[in-house]
Amino acid sequence: MAAFRSDNRRYLIAGAAVLAIGAGALGLASFYPAFGPIAGTIAPQLYVDSVAGAQIPRHGPFLLVDANSARLYMIADGRVQDSMRVIVGKPETPTPELKSVINYETLNPYWHLTADLAKTIVAPRVLKDGNAYLTQQGYEVVSAFTPDARIIPAETIDWKAVAAGEAQVLVRQRPGPANSLGRFKFDLPNGDGIYLHDTPRKELFAQDKRDLSHGCVRLEDAPRLARWLLGKEPPAAAAPEENILLPRPVPITISYLDPGSQTQIAMLR
Repeated sequence: MAAFRSDNRRYLIAGAAVLAIGAGALGLASFYPAFGPIAGTIAPQLYVDSVAGAQIPRHGPFLLVDANSARLYMIADGRVQDSMRVIVGKPETPTPELKSVINYETLNPYWHLTADLAKTIVAPRVLKDGNAYLTQQGYEVVSAFTPDARIIPAETIDWKAVAAGEAQVLVRQRPGPANSLGRFKFDLPNGDGIYLHDTPRKELFAQDKRDLSHGCVRLEDAPRLARWLLGKEPPAAAAPEENILLPRPVPITISYLDPGSQTQIAMLR
């Protein structure tokens, strides 16, 4: 009989241990977010899995653009450090959801116009106002969108053919106060032509509805983002298209957060 009671006692102790381990695991799951890898060109790491639509790293810098609220969040070690208003794509040219990394920032960027903008905006204005329009806007026709591109004289272009869609030209806007990309550009390696950039049109950020772009993300305060990414003041640019390497690649997610996720982001401050 004593042996029987001893066996029962052992079973009860073992069962209690199993329950304690299970409760401990449940407690850890309750108090700590889930972890998992981030895909991309940066090293795999742990992320805070608490916001639907965004995998926020527990360590290091991270950028989140919420296209629904038109805001950018600067996050470090799982906490929001700063944020700013942004302008995102129009309903007919929406900013796509994507995950990428930022490796460098470009000072004094050229703006490379798309073929459609060259056809629908530039060519009709040249036909109306002549080459003076190109000079006024800082536009130049080039052989390629590369650093060693040749500038092609505008008078050699058949602008009627360009406006009719029968010919294509490559047009870029020189750096300067009127440049549509402002003073800073932040490229996304797999962004399919989508990137973050400065803008001279600061008055647009006062609007509540800020879906105004052709898809790229315009920044309310690009110099502030440039400082945050570098960890210091960016150098003064002495030439067009100066690329400044970041201390480390910074992952970025562009997403459309629902109200619940927006509230969770606010709680990460």
